[in-house]
Amino acid sequence: MKKATTLLFCILCLQNIQSQTIVGANLDINNIKARFNSEGSLFWDFSTGKFEVAKGSGSHTFFAAGLWVGGYDAGNVLKVAGQTYRQTGTDFWPGPLNTSGTTDSTTIHTYNKLWKVDKCAIDSFKVFCQTGLPVGYITPSVITTWPGINPWGQPLAPFFDANNDGLYNSDSCDYPLIKGDQAIFYVYNDNGGLHTETGGPAIGIEIQAMAYAYNCKNDSALYNTIFTNYRIINKSSFRLDSAFVGNWSDLDIGSYTDDYVACDVNRSAMYAYNGDLIDGPASVGSVPYGANPPAQAVVFLAGPYADADGLDNASNTTPNGYDYGDGIVDNERLGMSNFIYYNNNQNSTNGNPSGADDYYQYMTSTWRNGTPVTYGGNGTTGLTPANYMFPGTSDPAGFGTGTVQTPWDETTSANVPGDRRGLGSVGPFTFQPGAVQQVDFAYVYGRATSGGNLASVTVMQNRIDSVRQKFSAGITPCGCATNPNGISSLTNENTFNFYPNPASTELNINYTGGSKTYSIKVYDALGQLVKFVPSVSVNRNSLNIGDLNNGMYLINIYDGENSVTKRFVKQ
Repeated sequence: MKKATTLLFCILCLQNIQSQTIVGANLDINNIKARFNSEGSLFWDFSTGKFEVAKGSGSHTFFAAGLWVGGYDAGNVLKVAGQTYRQTGTDFWPGPLNTSGTTDSTTIHTYNKLWKVDKCAIDSFKVFCQTGLPVGYITPSVITTWPGINPWGQPLAPFFDANNDGLYNSDSCDYPLIKGDQAIFYVYNDNGGLHTETGGPAIGIEIQAMAYAYNCKNDSALYNTIFTNYRIINKSSFRLDSAFVGNWSDLDIGSYTDDYVACDVNRSAMYAYNGDLIDGPASVGSVPYGANPPAQAVVFLAGPYADADGLDNASNTTPNGYDYGDGIVDNERLGMSNFIYYNNNQNSTNGNPSGADDYYQYMTSTWRNGTPVTYGGNGTTGLTPANYMFPGTSDPAGFGTGTVQTPWDETTSANVPGDRRGLGSVGPFTFQPGAVQQVDFAYVYGRATSGGNLASVTVMQNRIDSVRQKFSAGITPCGCATNPNGISSLTNENTFNFYPNPASTELNINYTGGSKTYSIKVYDALGQLVKFVPSVSVNRNSLNIGDLNNGMYLINIYDGENSVTKRFVKQ
């Protein structure tokens, strides 16, 4: 059975974390429904995988995932924090660290939560608050409780400070600043107790996490992608040398029994795909995808900052880093530097990690016995050290070995498809005390309608290219949860007028924005869509509002390019 020992050990897991149940929340605004947990575990509920795509299908592409961080202090002591299935415990706890780099049970309990908010709710609050909150309006609790400042007066979750007083207070019209159309913010640390997963000494890092997604139904890449941004703060008193950040992922493409893994060096991604043409049989907690099974990628959009060298390094010096060759000195962020796959057993050289050394060595493409991954076969018997396993033909510059190699993947290795997990990592870099490093990931899904498993890999790769381009250009939100239209720019508000206001039965609308066709949307005080007219072909129109309850509303006009939103009162 899939992860049978994992399910047993999860009982120990939940008893181990300060005797409290870990809280989770789902990111679910687009075609993916993915679970996030308050202590950093990704995509599972400690029993089954929870990365459902397509949403509502019952099929999942992950069983679990999590962040790894490691490096050496000035005394050459290895410090590691990592997580897999919590067989023996945990390395991470909810909540921020104080100014001394420590925490306590009260803080852990208080921050055992996630703050999930849609952009639409924020936009509604902004309009209402800036023009006067209407009678009966109740500000959403996620806005009133947004953790903008930690208990020690330091910034935490990003927010707009309306009165510039350095404090977060929604009564002053402060509001959350989020990425995407829906976001989940949470904070966790590695210094809430002994590291009973890796067994290594704590680093003293605080991780401020924001998961987010875009509601762009007309953009298949964004609609099938979720993002995570991690702000990793070194709150210890020591420098971490030869530091690495890893993304550990147990990828299950529907059924866990017939998968392959690979990496794409040029795209700075690792991924899983079905090892045969039909996904199945059924596995615990997930519905097989059947024919034309999908591919699922973990993309390193931008890693930690490369160590300063006084240069603007060219893009051909690294595999798909970020901000290389842009004319700015020392702003470069690393791309995926390593990828390794290991087996689900306890004793072999390339088996499950056991101890801090194993976790760190896997981030550096080193096996448990201290020998490097080598190119070809199962990565243990070759002659050429390799940073990347199963790169296929994606490393034509030879970044992984220093020279161009023949293609290497699971097929050329004659592997039998099965249960897979992998680790992509980025490093090395120097992590100074007090420094903040950021890491950005995209989880990109692709499924072809014909052509089989490899056709889905091609769809996934095309979507990665689109997502990377959009990330580099600076993606802007696509709209509220109920708005399927694309990104819009604000036009002159005088192009849109209506009367009377207040109104009881009808609004007379006059729109002179230049388009003959536009949509009308009405949102209530909580940002919920209550009325939608998808297409109006004349500039003057009347809208029946007699069925609405009395109160404050927002009305939005969208003509395919421009969007205007105003407030009215129904009485």
